[in-house]
Amino acid sequence: MKCTNCGAEFEDGTLFCPKCGKEVQWVPEYHTLETILRQKELMEQEKKKKELEAQKERERQQRKAEQERRRKRKKNMILGSCAAVVVVAAGLGLFFVYQTQHNSFDFQMAQAETKFSNKNYEDALKYVQQALALRPDSAEANILQAKIYLKNEDEAAALDILLEVVKEFPDNTSAYGELLRLYENQEEYEKIRDLMANASEEMQDTYQSYVCPLPTVSQGGGEYTEALSLEFNNLLEGTQVYYTLDGSKPDTSSQKYEGPISLEEEGKITLKYIAYNEKNIPSEVGEETYQITYEAPEKPLISPSDGQYEYAEQIIVTAQDGCDIYYAFDEEPTLESSKYTGPIAMPTGEHTFSAIAVDERGKISPVSSKMYVYYN
Repeated sequence: MKCTNCGAEFEDGTLFCPKCGKEVQWVPEYHTLETILRQKELMEQEKKKKELEAQKERERQQRKAEQERRRKRKKNMILGSCAAVVVVAAGLGLFFVYQTQHNSFDFQMAQAETKFSNKNYEDALKYVQQALALRPDSAEANILQAKIYLKNEDEAAALDILLEVVKEFPDNTSAYGELLRLYENQEEYEKIRDLMANASEEMQDTYQSYVCPLPTVSQGGGEYTEALSLEFNNLLEGTQVYYTLDGSKPDTSSQKYEGPISLEEEGKITLKYIAYNEKNIPSEVGEETYQITYEAPEKPLISPSDGQYEYAEQIIVTAQDGCDIYYAFDEEPTLESSKYTGPIAMPTGEHTFSAIAVDERGKISPVSSKMYVYYN
């Protein structure tokens, strides 16, 4: 049987069309013209319906395909935009990094040192000044700037910089080295001495060839009762010593030390001395004061002893080695008195015999006296 509404076939006994759901009319099926036309109309409608559904399906598929294409285009646009953003960001990042590095202290210093090595001092100075603008307290940059000034023969500017660096960074060996070389080229040897005198022991050890130690004297200043023979100790190889004995400041025009210095004159003597090393760098000035006061010789010995004698005794006088003896009767002897050369006969009468000893330096001993009484 067929549904009169949609034309779908179904089995006998079916109450509702399984396709359109319309109630089945149980009437005999007559194949009249009207029925045939109706069936043809239904078939046409069914065909159109299927075509319409097929068209809708195609349109749906087309819309779906178009949506997919749009989705892909949108995705590609997003990906492209993201890629562009990434590229731009990367470019900006690289630009930022470049700018950061280009404007960094390390970059400026590296460029300055390269230019300096290539003897392009003008560009080297520009870069190091940019580095100092970023880090004005950098010892490294200041020293390089001083070296550039030296290459440009501007010693005054270099000197000011190096002095400031040494003051701010007393442990910077590079600053000391450049300053020492500058002073040496200028033959400012006393300035080298003063610079190293205020340097640390470590710095003095590092640049020991620029240090001239003050030698020591074999006998220090003080009071002495005998002549002195002075020597200088701890002299380094190539060191020369100059000295004065009148208290004046010594220099290379003073007396040159070539052996022991004899101090024999009585009185106060001021020794001043200075050393110069192989680089002609002077030491500090040393000073020692000596007070030499010679002791008088002991008074001479006279024999025989005091007393009255019945016969003429020989008067004998002895004194310390190296002394001359002068004597007199009944008066105090002087250097103008008679010089004792041997035993003297005791004179007649009552007399006082006196004698003195005079050493080689003219020091006079106390008077020694004896009283003799002798009558024939």
